[in-house]
Amino acid sequence: MEPDLSSSRQPRRTWIPYFVLVVTLLLTAIATFYVALTARTKDQLRFDNAVEFTKDDIKNSLDTYISLLRGGSGLFAASDQVTREDFRAYVQQLELRDRYPGIQGIGFSIKTTSDQNALVAQLRQQGIPINIRPEYPRSEYHSIIYLEPLDRRNEAAIGFDMFTEKVRRAAMERARDTGTAAASGKVTLVQEIDNYKQAGFLIYFPIYRNGSNLETVAQRQAALEGFVYSPFRVQDLLRDVISEEQYSYVDFQVYDGTKIIPQNLLHSSNDNNDNYRSRLTTTTTINIAGRTWSLVFSTRPEFADTSEAGLVPYIFCGGVAVSMVLFGLTRSQARAKIAAETAVAQMHQSQAALRTSESRFRCLIEANIIGIITADLDGKIIEANDAFLNMVGYQRDQLQELRWDTLTPPEYHHLDQHASQEIRTLGACYPFEKEYIRKDGSRIPVLLGGATVEGAQNVCIAFVLDLTERKHLEDTLRHQTEELAEANRLKDDFLAVVSHELRTPLNAILGWVQLLRSRRMDEAKTDKALEVIERNAKVQTQLIEDLLDTSRLMRGQLDLQMCPVDMAEAIADATDSVQPAAAAKNIQINSAITSEIAMVWGDRDRLQQIIWNLLSNAVKFTPDGGQVEVKLNCIDRFLEIQVSDTGIGISPEFLPYVFDRFRQAERATTRSSSGLGLGLAIVRQLVELHGGTVRASSAGFGRGATFIVKLPLWNSPQKKVITEDLLAPKQTRRRIIH
Repeated sequence: MEPDLSSSRQPRRTWIPYFVLVVTLLLTAIATFYVALTARTKDQLRFDNAVEFTKDDIKNSLDTYISLLRGGSGLFAASDQVTREDFRAYVQQLELRDRYPGIQGIGFSIKTTSDQNALVAQLRQQGIPINIRPEYPRSEYHSIIYLEPLDRRNEAAIGFDMFTEKVRRAAMERARDTGTAAASGKVTLVQEIDNYKQAGFLIYFPIYRNGSNLETVAQRQAALEGFVYSPFRVQDLLRDVISEEQYSYVDFQVYDGTKIIPQNLLHSSNDNNDNYRSRLTTTTTINIAGRTWSLVFSTRPEFADTSEAGLVPYIFCGGVAVSMVLFGLTRSQARAKIAAETAVAQMHQSQAALRTSESRFRCLIEANIIGIITADLDGKIIEANDAFLNMVGYQRDQLQELRWDTLTPPEYHHLDQHASQEIRTLGACYPFEKEYIRKDGSRIPVLLGGATVEGAQNVCIAFVLDLTERKHLEDTLRHQTEELAEANRLKDDFLAVVSHELRTPLNAILGWVQLLRSRRMDEAKTDKALEVIERNAKVQTQLIEDLLDTSRLMRGQLDLQMCPVDMAEAIADATDSVQPAAAAKNIQINSAITSEIAMVWGDRDRLQQIIWNLLSNAVKFTPDGGQVEVKLNCIDRFLEIQVSDTGIGISPEFLPYVFDRFRQAERATTRSSSGLGLGLAIVRQLVELHGGTVRASSAGFGRGATFIVKLPLWNSPQKKVITEDLLAPKQTRRRIIH
């Protein structure tokens, strides 16, 4: 009688299902923790980006308004007497309502110490009906005499002495003593004539007597003539600066000062979520013209709705379910093996019991929940279910050709050898990750675990899990992290470029203005100073126009005035505009217009802007003495405009990104040329708005570059499509831009 070996093997085999259960539950816990950690990290990044973008939008907008006030001070510096019509003409040129949303206006308050009757009479002669208030005698008056645009609200402020109110007076004294812009605390504007009154504040910029010495505080106080200022309604300002759609999942409150109390509240983006407990909150501060604002940010319910943290319960439940299925399968397999060993050892089990055991084993394999194979330790696959065959891409009639060692890439052979050794010595191997080579040559990542078959030490059964989806998720998360890092880098580079490009012309303007104030220059130097100031002001204007055009294009708010346009004339006008810059570098611009039919359907100014941007780009990157060539040809039903130069060319690595916004071949810290990197991006978007295409080519460094624009002719079928797109609502028109 043969010895009963089942009793000695059963303890060794019964732990395998629990081992599988522990391993799969551990993998589930790791996957759940990883997804939760990734979701939390992405949520924090989204929240931090919203906070930084909001702060930047507020700070940049108010810095722009301070620059307007600084420009207004230049008006008074240029003339000893600025009339109401002079001031109105200056403000009208700024187009405040269209270009600078949120600002209520720009005004001027004059400092007087004498009898106000003479001032009132003088202003009324200019057509300004004014009454100085409050009406009590004092040693110093700061009455508002100009405020444009003079609408119903601003008209109510004319004549008001802001120096009589302590909050406004504190800001005015700070501006007077420091010579810089100063913001007031929270006030109710005199313009608030409606029932609904918003919180407001003002920004002041001092005006000093021309030629005065301003080195000490006392000298600045004595030389003060008045203030250029702007009033702001905070709700209107922030509603125009920060759109609801842009930050729909983040609320923020703005407080005057550092104390977070209701009395200091300036603005609240949403008052409907008082009972909602935000997942993320933060408090930060920004400096607005010497005044500290506290910003409190919190997330809305929509933030949680878009978070990937909602996937965590599903991943956990799915992992537990798979773990229980695997546990059930492996325990069933272990029991079947024990039953088979007991039947063989005892030699008393009937043929019916043997068929039952075989049927159970077959059901386990054919369940196709996971891949299951039976193989010998020499490499031959004896049996496999459909799940495994589908996984490796083979048919059942090809099973005899399969060997697990030939399916395995060479770099994983050492893992297979280690697993075979474990099976021989322990009867099972720990699950491990590897790859299989599919029939089509592609690879598939799998998780593999196995154990020996009872009664056959050289035969094992293994389960195979397809890890493709999990690996894809890991790659996706890694790619998204890299994209976020690249986006932050591009943002930092662009901010550095903007700061440099905006500061450079301002420094030149301020330097020559200081020299002009000294009044020690002869007529030739004065002309040169005015020429430098004008040139740098035009540079500053072009930079701001590029930023505004890019903003309009990104928001889909650029309107085109469509009409038939003669591109030959547009090219000639653009060439004339660029000619001075080319002449300064001794660059020759050649034109070759061979097409007699050069009419297209579009906006003439924007089409000329396309040519101007390409020519300016060519001149900028072409060395002294080079050449730029413009060609115009008619090909099929399109006009082809080609701009070529003999400049430095474009590297093959940067060529795919040449039309991207804010992308430049040189980093912000090493760049040798000026510009924001927006010109070519604006070209591509304007060309696409006109139904055309643009592409760039270059033979390499030092070989020059060529840009080719194709636009549909006036009588082409594309004209109808362009017209329908431009007549569509602005929300629909965004698809043309992006």
